[in-house]
Amino acid sequence: MGARVLLVEPNRFVRAGIRAELSRNGAEIVAEASSADEAVAAAAEHRPDIVLVDLEAGTEVCDRLTARLPETPIIVLAEPGDETHVAAAIDSGARGYLLKDAADLDLAAAVERVLSGESVLDPRAAAALIDSRQRAADPKLSRQELKVLRLVAEGLTNPEIGSRLHLSRHTVKEYLSHAMRKLEASNRIEAVRNATELGLIGDAPRPASGLAYNRTGEPARSSDLKVTPLKIDQLRAVRSRHDVDQSR
Repeated sequence: MGARVLLVEPNRFVRAGIRAELSRNGAEIVAEASSADEAVAAAAEHRPDIVLVDLEAGTEVCDRLTARLPETPIIVLAEPGDETHVAAAIDSGARGYLLKDAADLDLAAAVERVLSGESVLDPRAAAALIDSRQRAADPKLSRQELKVLRLVAEGLTNPEIGSRLHLSRHTVKEYLSHAMRKLEASNRIEAVRNATELGLIGDAPRPASGLAYNRTGEPARSSDLKVTPLKIDQLRAVRSRHDVDQSR
């Protein structure tokens, strides 16, 4: 027996085309819906194996279906150019994100793969998802927070940093506290390490694009893509100053 599919698509002509393709490949369309309300009601009544949702219906459909039937997988179908919405769809519970113009689009195969436990993403959607996650992970440190972190990495205490930057010790502490929160660090040592791993501080500037480069300015090889550790004496200096500032 084929997969039992709920099809959520506002356009009835598109629904007819998808229904015909899936039916030819053995799937059973148990219900069709054109809105979030209709989709939730149909899902509750028919308990489909999988749901196909056109992005035009909105990611709200995914949110509501996931809340109602959390074990039922969802595949989102989108128009070319809509791949930037992939992160929202995945966060809403979708297990697949396919673009309708893909030359090798095979809905029946995608349904089978998702039902077997896999996730399916159009390569363009996968690239957009990675880019979205990378941008979301960027802690967005201010210029002053970066200056403070660089001086912390040099081993300066808060008063010394304040003197160097013409700031009060309290202001330095505030900048450092904000930087630690953004970097999800519990202390100044961890903040320096996290900032270094992200390429925010250190000898080499952080690439403006998502690409990595080695110290010669050439694209990095896989062997180059390692975190450059701080020098031992630099780490010791940071730890020593951390202990001093904690005692103040």
